[in-house]
Amino acid sequence: MCNSECNNDDSLPVQEVKEIKHTKPVKTLQRLKTEHNLVTDPANEEKQKEVEYQPDLLAVSTQLTKAAYDVVQREWSRFKLTNAYVVLTRTSQPFHLALAVIVLLAWLNRPGSTGNLRGWKALYVGAVATHLGAQIWMTLVSGIVLYFNLPRHEFGRVQTVLFPVYYAFNACVSLLALLAYFRTLCLTQFKHSSYVQLLLLLAVFSIEAYVRLGLVHPMLVAKHIKTQMEESAGGGQEVGRLVLGELAHCPRYLRVLKKFRAYHSFIAMGTMITLGCSLYSTMIVVDSIC
Repeated sequence: MCNSECNNDDSLPVQEVKEIKHTKPVKTLQRLKTEHNLVTDPANEEKQKEVEYQPDLLAVSTQLTKAAYDVVQREWSRFKLTNAYVVLTRTSQPFHLALAVIVLLAWLNRPGSTGNLRGWKALYVGAVATHLGAQIWMTLVSGIVLYFNLPRHEFGRVQTVLFPVYYAFNACVSLLALLAYFRTLCLTQFKHSSYVQLLLLLAVFSIEAYVRLGLVHPMLVAKHIKTQMEESAGGGQEVGRLVLGELAHCPRYLRVLKKFRAYHSFIAMGTMITLGCSLYSTMIVVDSIC
């Protein structure tokens, strides 16, 4: 008996089931319209605006939250494709930076310390030391070792990547040292101030900013043209020296080479001047400590 009743229920045509499902919401909608005296006319736009749903504050805030969430998700997906994400997630450099920050905070918060002034002094000394270390490594170690151990074009490709980053980094660090030193003078009311040090820091920042913004790009353009011409002539694989070969008789190549060397010489002069200023600044720091 039960089976027959179940079979009778299941034997209803599919079309009738669909009609039942579709008629219920329609009847409910008509009943609500009657109870609340709502008159709708699909052809009348004004009447449609009167009865349409007006989003409240919660609905608007939800929409804005969804839009902000989509923007964050999109930017996060883009960030995961960058080199910075690779450095943060697959290298140990972030841990080195975190260790330095922890040590600095522990030093600033030790008993009997005046954190504000000590913090600016630490930033100033750290910036000067970082700047001098980067200069010595790039100028006296990295450049010399790579030039005398790599083929000339390979060395040039390495320098093409490093040069813009190096001068931008040094300019930022020297500006940080300048601001930190000036802030230290303000906190100490310019007692025991060294205007020579201030001028040295300003000169270093100005030279490095000018090199990065005005000389690096045209130098790299001339180097790119020079490299293309040398590769076409089959050169550039010698180590630690320049072999012109057939290009010694090419006027265009000689003009490009002269232009490249002029830019490179100006940059080298600026580098040596800033290195001397950094060494003198370090000596002033030593005198102030001792």
